[in-house]
Amino acid sequence: MGGQGLPFSGLSEEEKGRIEIIISDVDDTITKNGKLYPNALQSLWKLKRMGKMIVLVTGGSAGWSDTYIRQWPVDAVIAESGALILAHGKGGGIVYKFNPMIDPMYQKKKENLMKLTAGLQLSSDQYARLYDIAYDKKSLKEQEIKTLKGMVQAVGGHWTESSIHINVGFGSFSKRSALIFFMDALYDIKADRIRANGVYLGDSLNDEDLFSFMPLSIGMHSVEDNREAFTNLPTYITSGYGGDGFSEFTKSLETTNS
Repeated sequence: MGGQGLPFSGLSEEEKGRIEIIISDVDDTITKNGKLYPNALQSLWKLKRMGKMIVLVTGGSAGWSDTYIRQWPVDAVIAESGALILAHGKGGGIVYKFNPMIDPMYQKKKENLMKLTAGLQLSSDQYARLYDIAYDKKSLKEQEIKTLKGMVQAVGGHWTESSIHINVGFGSFSKRSALIFFMDALYDIKADRIRANGVYLGDSLNDEDLFSFMPLSIGMHSVEDNREAFTNLPTYITSGYGGDGFSEFTKSLETTNS
C-alpha cells in the first residue's frame, strides 16, 4: 500500500478526528542528531494531554527503552525491532513481555554471528541489548554492509536498516507483526483499529513495513532525502528533520482549521 510522500502541510479535520493512537519510531523521528530536544519532549507531553495513546516502536535497545517507558509520557515501547515490549501495567508497575516468535536458538546464532563479524563496529549500546545485534552503520563501508547481510542470512537471521544501525534479529517477527501482536495481547486492540485510528511516524528504511501497513503515516524529511531507496513511502513527509518534524505533526494535530 504505502503513500505518495506528499509534503506535509497539516492534517485534515477528518484525519485529526480519527487519530487515537500515536505509533512512532524513536531515533531520528523523535530525537534529532542523537539528542532529545525540548520541542520533541514537549510534543510528547502535548499528545498525552490530548488523551492519545502513545506507542513507540524502535530498533533501539531494551536498555534505552527502559528509560523511555520510565521517563517519557508513553504507554508502551516495542524494542529491538519487535523482540519485546515494555508497558505500564494496571497496577502502576512496568510489564515486560517477550515476542513468542523469537528463535529459540537465537543465543547460539547471535554468538556465531558476532564471532564471524568480530572486526565490525557494534553500536555503542550493544551492551544494553537482550536479543539483537546492532552494527554502527556510519562506520561500515558499502562492501562491509553487503558482506554482513550475507553472513546474517547464512546464520539464519534477519536484518533491518535504520538511519544509524544495521539491526540483526533472530526469529520470524518484525516491527509490524510485533505491533499487531502486542497491541492485541496487552490492550485487545486489533489490527483494524490500529489502522483506522492510528498514525505512524518514522524516518528511515526500517519504517517501510509500517508505512505500507498504516493508511496514515508521517515521514520525517530524511525520507525525502532518500526517496529513491523507498518502495513504500509514507502518506506525508515533514519539512523538518527528526524531532522538528515530529513537532510539526503535533502542532497540526492540536490546531483547529478555520
